[in-house]
Amino acid sequence: MKIIGIIVLCVGVIQGKPFINYTEESTCPGYDACHTVYSDRLNVHLVPHSHDDVGWLYTVDQYYYKRVQYTITTVVRSLLDNPEGRFIQVETAFFYSWWKEQSDETKAQVRQLINEGRLEISNGAWSMNDEADVHYQSTIDQFTLGLRFIEDVLGKCARPKGGWQIDPFGHSREHASLLAQMGMDSLFFARIDYRDRRKRHAEKTSDMLWRSSANLGTSSNIFTSVLYNHYSAPGGFCFDINCSDAPIVTDPDSSEYNWASVVKSFANYVNGQSTHYPTNNVLITMGDDFQWQNAEQYYINLDRLIEGFKKFKPTISDKEINIIYSTPSCYAKAVKDAVEANNIELNVKTDDFFPYADGINSVWSGYFTSRPTSKRLERFANNLHQISKQILALGQKPYNGDNLLSQAMGVMQHHDAITGTEKTMVERDYHKRIAKGMETAISDISTSLTSILGLEIDLNLKLCLLANVSICDESDKDEFTVLIYNPLARTTSHYIQIPVNDGTWKVTGPSGEEVENHLTNPIRNFSYISKITEDKILPKVLFFRAENLPALGYKVYRFEKVSSVSNSVREEAMAVDQMGFEDRYVDFDLDTGLLKSITINGVTLGVKQNMMFYNGSARMTGAYIFRPDTDYRDAIEFGDVQTSVLINDGNIVREVRQMWKDWVTQIIRIYKDEDFIEFDWAVGPVDISDHHGKELITRYSTNLEDTDGVFYTDSNGREIIDRQKDYRPTYRYTNEEPQAGNYYPVNSKILIKDETNEFAVLTDRSEGGSSLNSAEVELMLLRVATDDDSRGVGENLNEQEFAQGLVARGSHFVTLGRITEGNNGRTMAAVERDIAQRKLLQPWVFYTSEETPLEERSFLKKELPPNVHLLTLESWNATGGNTFLIRLEHILENDEDPNLSQEVTIDISDLFDTFTITSMKEFMLAANTPLEESNRFVWPQVVENESSSSPLHKKNRLARDESDLKITLAPMQIRTFVATVEFN
Repeated sequence: MKIIGIIVLCVGVIQGKPFINYTEESTCPGYDACHTVYSDRLNVHLVPHSHDDVGWLYTVDQYYYKRVQYTITTVVRSLLDNPEGRFIQVETAFFYSWWKEQSDETKAQVRQLINEGRLEISNGAWSMNDEADVHYQSTIDQFTLGLRFIEDVLGKCARPKGGWQIDPFGHSREHASLLAQMGMDSLFFARIDYRDRRKRHAEKTSDMLWRSSANLGTSSNIFTSVLYNHYSAPGGFCFDINCSDAPIVTDPDSSEYNWASVVKSFANYVNGQSTHYPTNNVLITMGDDFQWQNAEQYYINLDRLIEGFKKFKPTISDKEINIIYSTPSCYAKAVKDAVEANNIELNVKTDDFFPYADGINSVWSGYFTSRPTSKRLERFANNLHQISKQILALGQKPYNGDNLLSQAMGVMQHHDAITGTEKTMVERDYHKRIAKGMETAISDISTSLTSILGLEIDLNLKLCLLANVSICDESDKDEFTVLIYNPLARTTSHYIQIPVNDGTWKVTGPSGEEVENHLTNPIRNFSYISKITEDKILPKVLFFRAENLPALGYKVYRFEKVSSVSNSVREEAMAVDQMGFEDRYVDFDLDTGLLKSITINGVTLGVKQNMMFYNGSARMTGAYIFRPDTDYRDAIEFGDVQTSVLINDGNIVREVRQMWKDWVTQIIRIYKDEDFIEFDWAVGPVDISDHHGKELITRYSTNLEDTDGVFYTDSNGREIIDRQKDYRPTYRYTNEEPQAGNYYPVNSKILIKDETNEFAVLTDRSEGGSSLNSAEVELMLLRVATDDDSRGVGENLNEQEFAQGLVARGSHFVTLGRITEGNNGRTMAAVERDIAQRKLLQPWVFYTSEETPLEERSFLKKELPPNVHLLTLESWNATGGNTFLIRLEHILENDEDPNLSQEVTIDISDLFDTFTITSMKEFMLAANTPLEESNRFVWPQVVENESSSSPLHKKNRLARDESDLKITLAPMQIRTFVATVEFN
């Protein structure tokens, strides 16, 4: 669950209860609000909390109105009457809904509790995001959304000091790095591999330091604590309204009296836990899913428990027990103090916590792929979300925390949303939210862009959300116009696909030039959709290359059907041995019809690619868990593949179409001017007539030298992590599940390499992937299960859409080359970073009024360098448009490229076309804490080794003059600014 950062506003005395009144000049209580701990006692930190899923078995609104509203209301009331009590609030999505319904008096009371440190925010994001399937841009956005709301309504004292990720199913290194960059001191979670937990308990390493970045130095270190067992209260000590445990009875004359025995039992539990942690502090969670709906009942019993320890004075190893209400941040502070006082050196973690397994045959690597169309929808919506923020800022629209798309995207990051581990009706609700958000965003973009351009006509921008299944009312015409917007801060070219009617088409560019185009056939027959929706399926797909789209700008193109005579190519089933262009092509095996080799970037590499499937284990495979059938574990080939080619194929793109089954199809697409080959796949509805669930994969087998089980995956789209088959860096791996146990989340790319060459596959969404054999890569595309995996969702993963099983469509972008000489003087790592950026934030096709003038426009005066990304541009002032939130990111790691991996300095004083930046104030990553106000924990075992002149060095950054608009970035560094601007 998410913990919400809560902030202080100045309020007076409420109902006669004293509280700290903070002014702008005063300081927040911070760690001083923590109850006293003692060096010679065992300190037991009771942490009251409720884990509130932002959708899972019920929708977001169902959970709020049935449960969460009662939790927040009763907690606030009880805390006002209990000065010693503590509680952590997590999910801002729920707190936002609750806050809107409260009176001014209640809001003031909440601020009072925040000011006194009795109600604490952890995380503070819109939801408690997943860590396997999310992209870092969406994670940053949803934290920014949640923390901005908290800051606005509660003030700076509500800023969270730590992350609370207790339910996500494994934990990424990049997420920990992002929290550190946000200024957080600590991170807490519950789910790690059962073997890892066992080892950490034995070695007292469940409290550790996580070095979460290989590039950002000591600034990425974060204290990390793994909860003892789960995040629920110890057995026998659940005191909520729906719990069955006995209340604590303190009256010795009552027949139900149990005070002494309850204290003894709890002391025994504490004793068992205390032997597994490195200091004299233990954290015990008091709560569970949607608990504390009757907070008074819970607090009464915890008060009695605490009082019982004072009365009966149990000891552990002759130490008194100091049992207190606490919070995760107070626990972290107590551990830090104990570490410093006793010269304790904490365990150091440098890798991540994937995949998670909770038992011998239960590896949670299935959700890396589950509900692939939801995962693609999230990336698609993020693309529009970034464009919307950019154009609304350029159009001087104020910041809007009620933005439907921002909130829907925040919800979608939840660890039961993007993961695909929710019930189907909840998934539908997530999709509905995103669809409404996108609809609103298009309207806002259209209005803003019309205003920016000073046009008398309304651009009337429209989308075709079903273009990937050849449905588009806007292009079902003989003439239409598109505006293609490029959200990157550098020029890019992109191959555009538009569904059209058959005929001869003329495409005219911004300068009146005729643009070459090419007609082809859709990947599938999508008539099954029109039977349900009655939408027209357009028979052809028009390709053209939108050349040199301006940085943060657009071009307008006109389409005209000049003849009903088709100029489309004829598709013919035939064996093919080679297809492509002179310097980039693919070869095929004439006997099998399968791919044999790829030539691109000056290198020819043997590559066999095949569609395959695992039979799922009947009782174990489900939304969370991937487990192949134990009778035959390896992936199974579908058999012969039928190939077809397009006769007289075009000069800009050439295709080979492959079909293994009528529900397993693929187009291998070679573009004339790209440094990748596209594998456009469409799979489903999966045939499960044999009553076996199936996990569909694509496998790429290369002739690289022996890779010895080593491969590499990205972490949430950012840094690359080494993987080794059948190995874990921090505990002994046992290989009961040789496939599932070697699967990892692939958010952006997976790669293998030998001493000379590198082979990478980039994805258009998060997928599970691995290298199970030397020089091979496989990625999972679609999962169908015939049973539930008994992890709570209670529903088979067998998605239905349009009255049949789900069809999923997606793309892989395969690139290869010499490691140090990928293309155009760049290393392969730099080539891959470039492709990843261009596919994450693709140029967006808006259908617009035919009166829109043919033109091109950039909103930048100059491009950013190729290693610098404009990560964020959005309005930041809620009442006007004179402040912007700007994030700049260095997109390469150390040593990835001899030129592009260097520090880079840019002057942004004259960067934008429509406004001029007059000053910039630097903030931590989530934009809620000014950089100079951040004062993170420094651990004694960590030595600062960054040069004082490095942009990573904190003192160097603090010394920056706000009027100095030259920004230096080190590899992988993101810097966040609130800029004051004057419009031109």
